[in-house]
Amino acid sequence: MKNPFTILSRLLCLLILTGTLSPAAQAQSTFQWEDYRLEITVPDDFKVNKNTSETFEMSGEGMELIMEIVEEDITLEDLEEATVAGAEEMELDEIDEATAVSSNGLKGFYVEGVKDGSRIMFAGMLDPRTQTNFFIAIVFDDEDKQAEKDAIKILNSIKRMR
Repeated sequence: MKNPFTILSRLLCLLILTGTLSPAAQAQSTFQWEDYRLEITVPDDFKVNKNTSETFEMSGEGMELIMEIVEEDITLEDLEEATVAGAEEMELDEIDEATAVSSNGLKGFYVEGVKDGSRIMFAGMLDPRTQTNFFIAIVFDDEDKQAEKDAIKILNSIKRMR
């Protein structure tokens, strides 16, 4: 007869591994950029580094994020081109084709590119209600596939506060 504690300990290890590796089990935290009434949900290891009227910066384990307001008015029709131009201005290599994103009433486009061994997801966003434009850059290791999934979740979590 097998030792029941061995079976239980194996089952417990399996549950712990499944729980820690499962994206759904990862804790999330929500932060606010009060000046523009924007809310963003990120992994719970993130902390705010800067929160001003121009810039909102955060960092977490192996990942950095920066959002900046764009002073000029960019229409939704011009936002794709502006996003690609912004990525080119940052001198990103291997820039992907722009992908449309619609997140909680916000609309925009994002591209991914590489610079100095880091992958950068760069997005141009528009709040159609207020006509506010902002850019967001999420930087992570080019080989970290989980970080890429997290970056997409972060981008899709951004919403206007009520």
